[in-house]
Amino acid sequence: MKFQRLRGTKDILPPESLLWEKVIINTFNILKNYGIKLIITPTIEDRNLFIRSIGEGTDIVIKEMYEFKDKKGRDIALRPEGTASIVRAYIENSLPEKIDLCYLGPMFRYEKPQKGRNREFYQIGVESFGVASIYKDVEIIKLAYDILKAVGINDFTLRINMLNCKECNTDYIKSLTKYLNKNINTLCDNCRGKIERNAILRVLDCKEDKCRSITANAPLIKDFLCKKCMWNLDLAKDLLNNLKIPFKEDFHLVRGLDYYTGLVFEFITDKLGPQQNTLLAGGRYDNLVKEMGGKDIPATGFAMGIDRIVEVLAAEGIQEEQKLNIYIVSDSERMQKAFLLLLKLRENNISAVMNFDNKSFKSQMREADDKKVKFVLILGEEEEKGNFVSMKDMKTGEQKKVGNEIVIEEVKNLLAQDVIK
Repeated sequence: MKFQRLRGTKDILPPESLLWEKVIINTFNILKNYGIKLIITPTIEDRNLFIRSIGEGTDIVIKEMYEFKDKKGRDIALRPEGTASIVRAYIENSLPEKIDLCYLGPMFRYEKPQKGRNREFYQIGVESFGVASIYKDVEIIKLAYDILKAVGINDFTLRINMLNCKECNTDYIKSLTKYLNKNINTLCDNCRGKIERNAILRVLDCKEDKCRSITANAPLIKDFLCKKCMWNLDLAKDLLNNLKIPFKEDFHLVRGLDYYTGLVFEFITDKLGPQQNTLLAGGRYDNLVKEMGGKDIPATGFAMGIDRIVEVLAAEGIQEEQKLNIYIVSDSERMQKAFLLLLKLRENNISAVMNFDNKSFKSQMREADDKKVKFVLILGEEEEKGNFVSMKDMKTGEQKKVGNEIVIEEVKNLLAQDVIK
């Protein structure tokens, strides 16, 4: 029987996987610079965790969550997003009140597969606990900006908005509800359901054209911000300007989940179409830890879609090649010696490969060229008799003899010179 992958999933294969490697490594290099610690949580969780955190009336919970009963009848869900699991782990393991965490892993949502959106997708996320300052919000945005630059994304737009706090939220919700009810017959079925479930803000997040035309004239959040919220927004804008991070204010930006409470943001692109334009997004969620049974701890964070980042890089024609330094060419009689040299090179952090199929020297040289290695080390009858290895520079074609006792040192020197060039 021939098996195939499930719809909405994908096999990540070379050379695309090399782009994934680049994104992950460069991202974690930036995270280390910020002193952020890695946390790994289970892929499966109690279904109620996501209902409590994301919101019972969200599209994720209603339509998109992969859920099932295990053999003991417990309600289990594959995690559709990362924040809820991190908050659960933060509370359950009594982590320090002030801590910055990052995670990497697959998420699952049952939705129509399309470009930039699979049912299984991968995210890198950051969650920062214990600091309520607007400076932390801007630091998180700067972190996100640094990551996008580090992975090779340069063409993007940052959008920001300040959601109303408890003090100024009531008046805005009343005004927005009144406006939407006047236009309720024009809204899509999904948005009418959001109004019925009292998920008013999420109507602003709808991507349907007819709903967007209505919400374009809806009351603006900024007109209802209290003095503290407005002060925080103005300070955030000043800091971003000082950091020379371009941004646009979008007073309809609310994000699609219930737990956001303050400054929210999105980095978007136009490379994959309007429906899949978000590269990285997040914001403040000061109430979630307490609502999930923990202390009253402020928090903020973001998540970045690795799949989408890689698709943007591919759309921009960016490719990544595996960088191999050495290919060892030998015959069958020198195979053991060549193999031991191969392992010694790797022990010295020098990437090296060889062929074990006893192919001709010409065939091996062709394979070395295909792999785009920098140098070839040749071990033949002449080399064995003379106690040396022939080293060929694959870029210049220059070949020289190197004594067996200094091969490793010579390779290191040549690679160091190549880096300097």
